[in-house]
Amino acid sequence: MKKLFVVAMIGAASAASLMSAASMAADATDSYVSVSVGEGRYKFEGDRETNTGFGLAYGQALSEIAGYEVGYATLGDYGDGRGHGLYLAGVARFPVSNEVSIYGKIGPTVNYFSGDDSETRVRLLAGAGVSYQFDKHWAAILEYTHFGKTLGVTPTLWSVGARYHF
Repeated sequence: MKKLFVVAMIGAASAASLMSAASMAADATDSYVSVSVGEGRYKFEGDRETNTGFGLAYGQALSEIAGYEVGYATLGDYGDGRGHGLYLAGVARFPVSNEVSIYGKIGPTVNYFSGDDSETRVRLLAGAGVSYQFDKHWAAILEYTHFGKTLGVTPTLWSVGARYHF
């Protein structure tokens, strides 16, 4: 399982490098980093457990509406373990006004649950959010992310955060 996790991380890093090279060729200069905190939820056979979750991401626009994001999230404790997700997602952004945009993202995520029943699985990540651009560099974000189902558990993250564009 550790080999699958390492292979998936190397694959995500390679894909990010290729996308970064492609964006440089297209003269895209809108890169960002974001930090978020929120409610990590685990849903299992009708039961729900919530904890504080955290996210960190790097993204880059490839055009006015399309881009990509590489990120990591920890969703807090679940039972005797903890859930983590490492993802690479395509992002589509739709401006509502000069300051407000809605966006969606989708891509593979490597979910790792540590604990007595540790497990690593590649699943489909899907998310949506809204951002408010305060100025050229800073934006606030509100986001929902679904990390797919692993070990019968469905992890999600509702979060608020800050995004710095450079």
